[in-house]
Amino acid sequence: MMNFLKNITLLLCVSLGFFAKAQTDVKLSNFVFAPLIYNPAYAGSSDGYSATGFYTSQWVGFDGAPETLILTGHDRIGLTNLGAGFDIMSDKIGASTENRVVGNIAYHLRLSQNWLLSAGIKLGVNNYAIDYSLLSIEDPSEFGNPFGDLSRTSLIFGTGIFLHRENFFVGVSIPNFLTTSYIDEFRNTLANTTPNYYLTTGYRFELEREVYLQPTVLARVANGAPYSALVSFNLDWKDKIYASANYEHNVTAGAFIGLRITDQIMAGYSYDTSITTFARYNGGIHSFMINFRAKERFRRDRCGCFTY
Repeated sequence: MMNFLKNITLLLCVSLGFFAKAQTDVKLSNFVFAPLIYNPAYAGSSDGYSATGFYTSQWVGFDGAPETLILTGHDRIGLTNLGAGFDIMSDKIGASTENRVVGNIAYHLRLSQNWLLSAGIKLGVNNYAIDYSLLSIEDPSEFGNPFGDLSRTSLIFGTGIFLHRENFFVGVSIPNFLTTSYIDEFRNTLANTTPNYYLTTGYRFELEREVYLQPTVLARVANGAPYSALVSFNLDWKDKIYASANYEHNVTAGAFIGLRITDQIMAGYSYDTSITTFARYNGGIHSFMINFRAKERFRRDRCGCFTY
């Protein structure tokens, strides 16, 4: 059974990476440190409180380039089978800003001595805003509010399932079922949101005592957008040094390095570069992260992923 799981995981990593297309979501190459963003069923999988913050600057040197702040955290609720968590994001691109606050809750069920299954839901709000004062508008009379903000708020509702054991995991999720169109006073569509379908999977190999290699893939399908997949190979050296390399076909390639400063705190940095002609016009993608975990309650054997 374990050889079968290894072969399936490696096959998924290779094949999904080969056929991947452009990614339109927020770029987070070190997604293994923030699985809750994509799947609410992950909440409480580590059986101990963990919180992670990210700052990402994309396309450095490009005017109006995206900047993203993310904060996520989760924990098991007492001695119950429930887990709870949150993810907060602020994404700025040019004159537009998107802010969201989402709560996550998951129920965990033990299928056998080794296998656990969880199901979760996301519920939150999203605000999309444009500051017209930051735009250079040739004919301001075409806009109803050219020197102020236009703001629209919508609900978020999503779900996911997560199956895992000590060294393997697979998850399927839809972070937001709802389709939303942001429209101005003149019935112009400013932005659309459609459901995104995610598949995540990975297998953790023990290279030697307390040294692990974990190939992981995050694949996404969405109506009206190209299929995409991000493949990441992650190294954990004795829970002290972390490193990874990631690749998205015809989009980006990058690497991550992290260091555990104390038992509770880990910090890391990643750099990604475009592998298209667009690379000559920007300075790549820089991402910084910091993670805090409650070591006294943390059990790494709860989940086959690198639990954060």
